[in-house]
Amino acid sequence: MWRLTLPYFRTMIFSAAAFVGCVAPAVTLSATRSQDAVGAIEIDAQHIEVSGNGHKRTIKCDGRRVDILGSDHVITLTGTCAALDVSGNNNVVTVSIAPKGVLVVAGSDHKIRWRSTGAPRMDLSGVGNDVRRVGAN
Repeated sequence: MWRLTLPYFRTMIFSAAAFVGCVAPAVTLSATRSQDAVGAIEIDAQHIEVSGNGHKRTIKCDGRRVDILGSDHVITLTGTCAALDVSGNNNVVTVSIAPKGVLVVAGSDHKIRWRSTGAPRMDLSGVGNDVRRVGAN
């Protein structure tokens, strides 16, 4: 495993297998100079996972599935995501979802702004969530 610290608050961790073409690298982004954020942001070829609390990030989705777990995240996903699953409380997420994608929201007091050219499958539960369509892609 190598650990690469970038100058702007991020640390990337990846394995040697990524260099020989065996596996798409998994990248872990975490704050090196914390702004009160805890937990990890993990990104690989198929999936993005944000966990912990207090992350404020813009992340390229590029067709991946996204899980946002925890509380008080402010996440903007650019490009189109295959699916979004948000759980915990008080997360703010802006996302573009594939027309046949999936949007799952559980927990409380989330603010989700989504757009799509179609109608994604939705599973909404919890209390105090504000989930709104903001336009087409």
